[in-house]
Amino acid sequence: MSLIERALRRAREAAESSSSPDVPAARRMAGTRSLASGGSAATQARRVVEKPDVVITDALLDAAGLRAPEAQQRQVLSEYRHVKRQLLGEIQSGETSRMILIASALPGEGKSFSSANLAMSLALEPDYSVLLIDADVIKPNLTRVFGLTERLGLMDAAADPSIDVESLVLSTSIPGLTVLPAGRMNPNATEYFASARMQALMEQLMSAPQRLLVVDSLPLLLTTEARALAPLAGQVLLVVRAESTPRQAVMEAIDLLGEELNVKLILNAAPRTKMLRYLGYGYGYGYNYNYGETTARGASAKGEK
Repeated sequence: MSLIERALRRAREAAESSSSPDVPAARRMAGTRSLASGGSAATQARRVVEKPDVVITDALLDAAGLRAPEAQQRQVLSEYRHVKRQLLGEIQSGETSRMILIASALPGEGKSFSSANLAMSLALEPDYSVLLIDADVIKPNLTRVFGLTERLGLMDAAADPSIDVESLVLSTSIPGLTVLPAGRMNPNATEYFASARMQALMEQLMSAPQRLLVVDSLPLLLTTEARALAPLAGQVLLVVRAESTPRQAVMEAIDLLGEELNVKLILNAAPRTKMLRYLGYGYGYGYNYNYGETTARGASAKGEK
C-alpha cells in the first residue's frame, strides 16, 4: 500500500471515529483532511507520519496546561479558528511573511498555551504545514513538555553554522505539525537572535513550500531575546492575561516592539463581562468562555489611557 493510500485510509478512519469520546482530543484538534477538502495528494501525504518523533496526547496537553477544560473545547477551537483567519488573510495577501511570533509582556500570561493551540489550529489547514518553534531559550516550556530537553534545537543551529537546522525539525503525531526544540542555552542568545545567521535560519525554514512558523518567544519586559527576534516576524501576537497583566506593562511591551512591527493582542483567560474592558487596548471583540482576541497596532494602542 502506497503512502498516499495509507494517508487516505487514515483520513477515512479519522472521519468515522471523530464523534467517538475515545478519540484523543489532540487528534480531533488536528483532524486529518481528505483530498476532497482541498490540497494535492502530495500535500496530504506529507502531513501524515507513521512513526512520529513526538507523540502528543490528551494526557500530555492536560498535564502541561496546554488544553482548555473539556467543556470549553469547542469554543476554544472556534476562537482560534477566528484568530488564524486574520493571520492567514495577511499571509495570503502577501502583506507579511509566514513567521508568527508569540510573545508576552511578563511571564505566566499563557504564551505557550497560545502558541501550541494556534499551531494546532493552523495545522488543520490542508494547504499548509506548521512548524512550532520553541524560542524561549531561558525557560523552554514546550521543549520540556514534549520531552526534548536533550535534543539539539534552535539555539544550537544559531551558534554553529555547521548544523543544518532542517535536520533538527521533529515530526509529531498531529498531521501537518512539526516542532523545533529550543536547544541548549547560550549566554549570548540575544546576539545570536539578532544575527544574520538567525535571519538565514528563519528564511531556510520558510523555504519549505507553504510552511507556517509559529514561534514561542520570551517575555519582552524581562529579557532581550524576544526583542531581537521580533523584527524577523511577519506578525507578532502579544498575549495579555485578563485581570493579571498590568495595562502599563502591555503599553511598555508595545513600545519596545515599535510601530514598524505588525502587532496584535490575544486576550487570554477573560470571561466576557471582563473582556470588554480589556478591549480598550485596541479594537475587536470577545467570546463567552476563557479566551478572546483583539488587535492593536502601535499608535492606536498607545493612544489608550
